[in-house]
Amino acid sequence: MRRLTFEATERVAPSAPERMDVACFVGFVRRRPESPVAAALSRYLFEQGWMTAPTLRVDPSDPQHPLTDVPLPFESFGAFERHFDWRARTGLTPDEPTALGAAVRSFFAQGGRKCYVIRMADPLPPEQDRPTRLQRLNLLLPGSRLPAPPGMEHAASAIDRTTWHGVAHLFGLPDVSFLCLPDLPELVAEVPEPLPLPRLLPLGAPGFGPCVIPLGEAGPQWHTPEREAPRCDLTGYQDWAGFLAILAELLRDRRLRETHLVASLPLPSASLVFDTAAGKRTAMQDMGRFLHEHGLLLPFQSAFIQLAYPWLQTSGSVGLPENLEAPEGVLTGVLARNALLRGTFRNALGLPLPDVRRVFPIPSTRDLTPRPPEAGPRGLLERVSLLGPTPLGLQVLSDVTSSNMASHRQAPVSRLLSSVLKAARQMGVDLTFSASNETTWRELRYQFEAMLGRYYEAGALRGASRGEAFSVRCDRTTMTQDDLDAGRLVVTVELDPAASLERLQVRLSSLEGGVTLRQEDAA
Repeated sequence: MRRLTFEATERVAPSAPERMDVACFVGFVRRRPESPVAAALSRYLFEQGWMTAPTLRVDPSDPQHPLTDVPLPFESFGAFERHFDWRARTGLTPDEPTALGAAVRSFFAQGGRKCYVIRMADPLPPEQDRPTRLQRLNLLLPGSRLPAPPGMEHAASAIDRTTWHGVAHLFGLPDVSFLCLPDLPELVAEVPEPLPLPRLLPLGAPGFGPCVIPLGEAGPQWHTPEREAPRCDLTGYQDWAGFLAILAELLRDRRLRETHLVASLPLPSASLVFDTAAGKRTAMQDMGRFLHEHGLLLPFQSAFIQLAYPWLQTSGSVGLPENLEAPEGVLTGVLARNALLRGTFRNALGLPLPDVRRVFPIPSTRDLTPRPPEAGPRGLLERVSLLGPTPLGLQVLSDVTSSNMASHRQAPVSRLLSSVLKAARQMGVDLTFSASNETTWRELRYQFEAMLGRYYEAGALRGASRGEAFSVRCDRTTMTQDDLDAGRLVVTVELDPAASLERLQVRLSSLEGGVTLRQEDAA
């Protein structure tokens, strides 16, 4: 025997709809040439129907299939990298990383354990014109277009698998909790400007110069592109907000209410200036007021959309413009790690950011200062999840949603509600064919009380006793005679999250799958 060779066998774990740490990345990356599809992935694609009609999208006889527009589960970055050449944007050498690949790498580097990747096409060349880039939005969610027309802005249907393209694959991925679109900032950005030439010191003058790593110690021969990272003017921000509004409309579907969109706030152009009472100010100086003055959060504000800012330099961003990557991959990885180790209902505030070297721009005092309601627009800290430096290192500075309602703004509460809805959906599936009578109602009430009791013991709910923390009703007081005649079973759940809220009431209907939420601000 001359040698031993060890190969890691890839596996596809069965779907677990109750998980709150699984992410889905949709975007553009190159298929690695001459890399066969792993046997486990082939079995998964066959079992999910993507190798058979009427949704034949992967040829089972082609081991080098491009794997376009199908959800692929990965439990490690190595498994993703074996199928996709994420550092080959143009296919030429030397090349540069892709936004999708950098985000997936950061997700696993921060502690994520499983994600789905949906490749829609090869990346566009860096010099591509903006109209062509905007057309790519239709690949992320086919049927969407800008500006969005009134009414239905997408053609996806939860009951028709043939309409599942791009983001719409979420209808068939019940275990996904986070959605990320890492390419979105570049698609809506203005044409990138070349980086300014470095200012050289006079010959012989004393001073400090940048450190230079010898080429032999730099690892792969990646060079930083001589252009700016994606930046948006006002038109770019409006297109970005318009597309997020279309996504928000999709996520309002009752079958997707447990999915949170984590999106990066694009960098502003240096020339983007707006008027304030104190005079003209650049968007970079006061991002929160800029977003408010132009109403950029109004089209999509939601308790299930979480924005991330600023942009980051990580080990995987080397080779990207300005060595910066969008922050959504990092934040999603932190939230996944938080769900696995502490519980998704825990606030991610103060969690460290390993592998992150610096942030750009550094959040200012104006960004980090909370504002009372009577003081006007909310600060950036209260509408965007910020990452930045602290005396203990780089950490999560805020964990909030984009909602304009104070009671919906705390992201841990939204994630708690999503977790409860996932558990409730599983209970509803188990009782779908049960008769709607007192026995079924009592059994369902006991199941809900047991489930909420586990949340209470874990610290997700507050109260001196279980009776103070939650209540469950499922009887003739929660259903009308019309509900009974239609076979509709309605459960009323009231719970008190361990956060600054008064009380939260949820009404669940087993027939319609609908959810009614009533939530009040804390006093």
